Amino acid sequence: MPDIDQRDPAEVCDSLSRWLATKLPAGSDPTVCNVNAPASNGFSNETILCTATWREGGEPADHRLVVRIAPTKHLLFLDADFSLQYRVMKTLADGGAGMPLPPLGWYEEDPSWMGVPFFIMDHVDGRVPADNLPYTMEGWVIEATPQEQEQMWWSGLDALAEVHRTDWRGLGLDWLGDPDRGKPGLDQQLTYYREFLDWSSKGRPQPVAEASWEWLVEHRPAEEGDVVLCWGDSRIGNIIWDDFRPRAVLDWEMATLGQCELDLGWWLYFDRQFTEGLSLPRPAGFPSREATIERYSELMGRPMEHLEYYEIFAGFRFAVIMCRLTDLLVESGQLPADTDMGTNNLATQFTAQLLGLPSPAG
Repeated sequence: MPDIDQRDPAEVCDSLSRWLATKLPAGSDPTVCNVNAPASNGFSNETILCTATWREGGEPADHRLVVRIAPTKHLLFLDADFSLQYRVMKTLADGGAGMPLPPLGWYEEDPSWMGVPFFIMDHVDGRVPADNLPYTMEGWVIEATPQEQEQMWWSGLDALAEVHRTDWRGLGLDWLGDPDRGKPGLDQQLTYYREFLDWSSKGRPQPVAEASWEWLVEHRPAEEGDVVLCWGDSRIGNIIWDDFRPRAVLDWEMATLGQCELDLGWWLYFDRQFTEGLSLPRPAGFPSREATIERYSELMGRPMEHLEYYEIFAGFRFAVIMCRLTDLLVESGQLPADTDMGTNNLATQFTAQLLGLPSPAG
């Protein structure tokens, strides 16, 4: 597991201080301190929080920074490209995109500073819904009033709509396409996740994932909507919230091009997984699935189609990711080698439930 424990905090402070001196004006005298890792740190990158101080106008000024560092050996995604999320966010920010984004600093390719590439962002104050334990079990989301929960839901959907309204062609984001895997949308996504499953499973049986794949192939719909920029990991747990409104949309490593149903299906799936999938009630103020689809159709100016398909596709994709994540947890010593989590997890359990398959939990 990427973790600050693998690094000497004093060395991190020294490296980042010297690096910032190469980026800031002469005489800024940067120093970095208070290096630590957030409680939740992922496999797609390592995250470090710190405070940097440098001179501005002759006076010292403090800056709370977030440092995203490329994983050294724990690669979660097939064909992982650490720079992708920075490039997408930078392009959107420079292009005046409508969704809120964290203020970005510099991207560093040279591995001599931290051993691998990294980039920095300004720290954004706010709260993030928890995944573990899920925000539907405890915490500030379910403790909020129904009015606050409703505001959270609709304002999050508004931010997602801004992603889908982005003029990705005008911003030059066509490089997100993957023509070797087909046309943007289901062609590319199905091909990618089929390859991802074959890579991550290493020949081991994956009953729910394989049954889901067969269903997806058999029921694949025609895609007739405009190709849009897709966030990829579109869920409320990837947003920093302030007063139940988005302050920053995070985690763009799964960004791609496709139909907006790809993102909406992922959003709806995770809402259902953390409620139906755990036999928990939805937050009282969260609008219904039907109301959400109707509202999003209004925002996009066309009907949202085949959402059941895209929700099941979300479950399949998450099951593939969980297969790979299990191996990473075993390799890092956090799970025993004989764990069944690769085939028996929240993603496979709920996707099996959606498809009427036997539960992997028995």
